[in-house]
Amino acid sequence: MKAMILAAGLGTRLRPLSLEIPKPVIPVLGRPLCGHAMAFLREHGAESFLLNLHHGPETVREKVTAWAAARFPVEFTHEKEILGTGGGIGNAREYLRGGTFMTANSDAVARFPLGDALARHRANGALATLVLFPDRRKRYTPVRVREDGRIAGFGNDAPAGSFEGFYTGYLIAEPELLDRIPRGRPSCIVRDTLAPLIASGTPIYAYMTEGTFLDFGTPEDYLRGTLALLAEREGGKGPRSFAHPRASIGNGATVGPDAVVEEGATVGDGATVRRAILWPGAVVPPGALVENGILTPRGFVPA
Repeated sequence: MKAMILAAGLGTRLRPLSLEIPKPVIPVLGRPLCGHAMAFLREHGAESFLLNLHHGPETVREKVTAWAAARFPVEFTHEKEILGTGGGIGNAREYLRGGTFMTANSDAVARFPLGDALARHRANGALATLVLFPDRRKRYTPVRVREDGRIAGFGNDAPAGSFEGFYTGYLIAEPELLDRIPRGRPSCIVRDTLAPLIASGTPIYAYMTEGTFLDFGTPEDYLRGTLALLAEREGGKGPRSFAHPRASIGNGATVGPDAVVEEGATVGDGATVRRAILWPGAVVPPGALVENGILTPRGFVPA
């Protein structure tokens, strides 16, 4: 099965961090952010990947290629003009043809029963299935779903459904969907492709589930999401800290709780890092304190 990671956004909400490193490849516990979604999809049957690029394409290509290495094949497309979620997927139609495929956003990390979602998609005979989570904070556009699991519509003006959730960006689809995406122009997969299909009665289903969903949209989200993954990694135990083997930690330095020191970062003698992320090339002077934010080679970003 093939998978596509949507990685062509500008990362505007993550600025100024995304001005240094494109959002899809900001470091998260020793791997690029998009690598977490790729590893999750790989665990559930994805054999190869394609990423669409726009902002910082060479940096994204270099970091993803270095991380993926011999794990699995990765291909890339470059969009001179951002094509949107629909246009990006449509632009990859020749790559994605051949069977059921999956897509995910590069800036979110999720854990849910994807194997069950795939089985349900096939049992329903769906053209496409969107993975939804409950939106208890009412942060996202609601997706309304009928009792039989088919999507009724998107947004507050959509027809009433038996339940609703938010779209995680995880899509399971059949290759016939690719021919329904408008060609030759930017488009939104929801507004310009799925919504008209739903209105025409095409079987577009929701898979409503729960689990972990971490949005890395802003610096605050980035710090919160990284620390959540750190806690998950340690099973709620341990020092709640991560120091890359190729980071430098000085004598008497304190790393944690809730601290991440990425590859190539330096913590000076006697320094303290807590509730913070240090990027590659970041330097904490001896005896200094870094907390509640992200330290990069260019400076400190509160979070």
